[in-house]
Amino acid sequence: MTRSTLGRAVLACHVALALLIAAAVASGGVTPPRLGLLAFVLAPLLATLYGLVTQRRGTERWLAVLLVPYAGALSVEVVARSGAAPSLSAALLICVLELGLLLALIRARGARG
Repeated sequence: MTRSTLGRAVLACHVALALLIAAAVASGGVTPPRLGLLAFVLAPLLATLYGLVTQRRGTERWLAVLLVPYAGALSVEVVARSGAAPSLSAALLICVLELGLLLALIRARGARG
């Protein structure tokens, strides 16, 4: 895969992750506490989205570090709900896929400068 293909795949995973998390949080109804939770959870993802789109140099590394707690939290939620929340299961898979793609992209950029 070329760097541009990896970058597009990371961007697609990032958008899908944000949408799946938003759908999971909003699935119980839209209330002020849920909107606050949604803003709190999505703020870091939306902040890094700009860096991915503009291809800022350090964004991939920061995002790789940021995704680790998301993967952990999603793992806990999927296990706690015994897989009864398919949107969270899909979000976990997308999160891990994005993390793998980010590591490949970081390595490709490091090898070529």
